[in-house]
Amino acid sequence: MKTLLFLPGFLFSLTLYSQKTIDVGKNDLPNTSGSLYAVGGQPFVNYNYVKVIEGSPYFKEEWMGGKVIMSGGFAYDSIYLRLDLMENSLHFIGPDGQEMIANSPIRSIILADSLTGKKFRFIHSDYLQSTGKIIPAWYQMLDTGQVTLYKRFSKVINESRPYGSATTEQRITTTGQYFLMINAVFTPVKKLKEIPDLLPDKKEELKAFINLKNLSGRNDADFSTLVSYYNSLVGK
Repeated sequence: MKTLLFLPGFLFSLTLYSQKTIDVGKNDLPNTSGSLYAVGGQPFVNYNYVKVIEGSPYFKEEWMGGKVIMSGGFAYDSIYLRLDLMENSLHFIGPDGQEMIANSPIRSIILADSLTGKKFRFIHSDYLQSTGKIIPAWYQMLDTGQVTLYKRFSKVINESRPYGSATTEQRITTTGQYFLMINAVFTPVKKLKEIPDLLPDKKEELKAFINLKNLSGRNDADFSTLVSYYNSLVGK
C-alpha cells in the first residue's frame, strides 16, 4: 500500500484541528474532510451503480458522520463518510462538496447513526493481527476483549434485462459471515452454537447461557451477547 505522505502545512493544520473534536453522533457535523483529502483522494464517478433498483453497495446508503484512523494512527473526526462494501472503498465529501474515494492507507473507521447515536466500527483486514491469511475486506467489530467478534459483509451484484426492455437492471444482495479472533487465529463461525466448542475453557457456561437467554443466532445481537459474556467470564 502507498506510504502516507505529508503535504506542506499538513502537520500545522493537524495540530489546529486536534484542538477541537466534535461528536460524530451529532447532526450538525461540519465539513472537515479537507485534511483527509490532503493525504489522498480521487473523485468518484458513479459508473457501476447507476442501474441499481434493489439493494445497495454501501454499508448504509445514507451519508454518516464518522471518524477515520489512518495507518499511522492519526485520526480525523466529523467527516461525512460512506463505506462501499462491494469495492471495499471509503467515500467522503471533499472540501468542495464533491464525493471522493480515499486512497491512503486507513486502519479503521467509525460510523455514527445520527438518529440513534449507534456507532459502527470497521477494521481493514490489513490491520488484523492474525497468523493466517484473511480475505481483503472491511470487517465490522461487534465485540472485543480476550476474544474479538467480527463480521464481513459479502455483496453480489446481478444484472438482468426484463423482457421487451432495453434497460438493464441491477440487484445487489448482501450476506454476512461472522469470525472470531482467538489467540491471533481468525476463525469463521457459521452458527452460534459452534462458539462453545471454539472456546472450550468456558464451553459449558456458554451452552447454558445460550439456553438461558434463548439465543438463536439470527442476528448480530445474539452473537455479540454470547461473545461479550465469554469475555466477562475470562476477564474476572
